[in-house]
Amino acid sequence: MNNIIIIAQTVWLEMLRKKDLYIVLILLAFMTVLLTTINSFGTEVPSSYILDIGLLMTFLLSITLTITLASRQFPTEIRSGTIFTILTKPIGRFEFLLGKWLGIWGGLVVANALFYLIVAGVTMTRGLVFGTSTLFQVYLLHNALLGIIAAMALFFTLFLSHGAGSTLTYISIALTYLYLPRIPQLLMHESGWREKCMLLIYYAAPHLELFDMRTRVLHNWGPLQPMIFAGTIAYGLLITTGFLTLAWLIFKKKRFQRGTLA
Repeated sequence: MNNIIIIAQTVWLEMLRKKDLYIVLILLAFMTVLLTTINSFGTEVPSSYILDIGLLMTFLLSITLTITLASRQFPTEIRSGTIFTILTKPIGRFEFLLGKWLGIWGGLVVANALFYLIVAGVTMTRGLVFGTSTLFQVYLLHNALLGIIAAMALFFTLFLSHGAGSTLTYISIALTYLYLPRIPQLLMHESGWREKCMLLIYYAAPHLELFDMRTRVLHNWGPLQPMIFAGTIAYGLLITTGFLTLAWLIFKKKRFQRGTLA
């Protein structure tokens, strides 16, 4: 366990050294405050729109930050040669992988809290009242989503380059958001092997859209029932565990060559 924490700490230090987090934080704060100054047709932007756009930017920027951080971990370690030094120490490959994921996810949980505080703080200054318990659920499920994406990006970059791994992660996320929810409607016009393939994709692929609860805050629908919320968190944990397991199965048998992914 100590080795996992040590690896996670190195990731946290890297996040503080790099400029990615600061750029995203400043960009989100600037764009959210900017929304309060816009007048459309002589009227101010409604505070509900500020919350809507602010949460949307939080999701998009945090997902981009997650993929950026996760997809460069293994390629950077291999290029610099530090992975050879680390793996010669009494650190198992599973500990190294889990430490990387924990470092990325733990740092993003803290960063995400700052993002939500900015958006919620600016919105509250405009007088909008929203359910704090619902927003907290949105935050927790958002963190679960980032954990899945981090594990997914780590998995892809174990057998792909930095650019290819991050691109495949973006494509996978886009497909799960845009295609998977539409499959039940598309099934009405399909039959035979096409129907079976679409059903297989629908039930086998991760439904990342389940972790986006922004609509419940915007429309004041209230928080999810405790059992549904717990089930969604458990589903997210299952997906994350699945990607980390696949990554470990590849990582434990992988032979590295300096400067390349072998």
